[in-house]
Amino acid sequence: MTVAMSPAVICDYLRRVPLFAPVPASELEAVARSARVLMRRKGARVFEEGSPADCCLVLTTGRAKVVMSGEHDSEIILGMIEPLTVVGELALIDRSTRSAAIVATEDCQFIRISPEAFDSLRRNPAFQQQLLGQLAAMLRKANDQLRAMSTFGTTERVAWALGRLARERGRVTGTSIIIEPRPTHQDLADQIGTSRETVTRALIALKRKKCVAWTARTLEIETKEFRRHFRSDLIQGDVTEITRLV
Repeated sequence: MTVAMSPAVICDYLRRVPLFAPVPASELEAVARSARVLMRRKGARVFEEGSPADCCLVLTTGRAKVVMSGEHDSEIILGMIEPLTVVGELALIDRSTRSAAIVATEDCQFIRISPEAFDSLRRNPAFQQQLLGQLAAMLRKANDQLRAMSTFGTTERVAWALGRLARERGRVTGTSIIIEPRPTHQDLADQIGTSRETVTRALIALKRKKCVAWTARTLEIETKEFRRHFRSDLIQGDVTEITRLV
């Protein structure tokens, strides 16, 4: 479903997206004039893996997940999409099909940018450089997930998944990092290629070590206890990156 939104409001959203930071106001306003706003309900599939690349999207409200088909009709979660994130830009570069699907995990609002508008942005050298940096970060993230899924033990993989969530949307409170909303066991299982029951056992083990605690709404990572069992590096000056066991 498309909804009406003024170009000025669309432009204001786009100015807040890091990828568009180097784009001059006049160019961004031109993109906003041709953009459209899409609404998707929770659970809706925004686009499908293998579908044609007919746009890129900017998430403005809500959350969504990037999923890839696995064996036996299963899906692997490649990542979560937070507001002011651009998705679908990779397939626009070479006009290939979508490499993954997008599924709304909450009611979502997207700004739709056409291939023609995206191409006009790419003629700006500063934008092109920013885009290359973003694609490189995506590749590193994919490699990190592949390494975790292929070489880590079960508990390490769960810790890795929690570390990714902490980096993406964790809130630092004292010596803890709060993740809200609390990820479901199935979502964690889908991220690391295992079963929900296996994730449950790993979380219980981490709770016994006092590394994590949770409520119905939140999951709390106790960074001091994690450092006793895991190697930890501070990134962004705030959030603790939790990686494999030492």
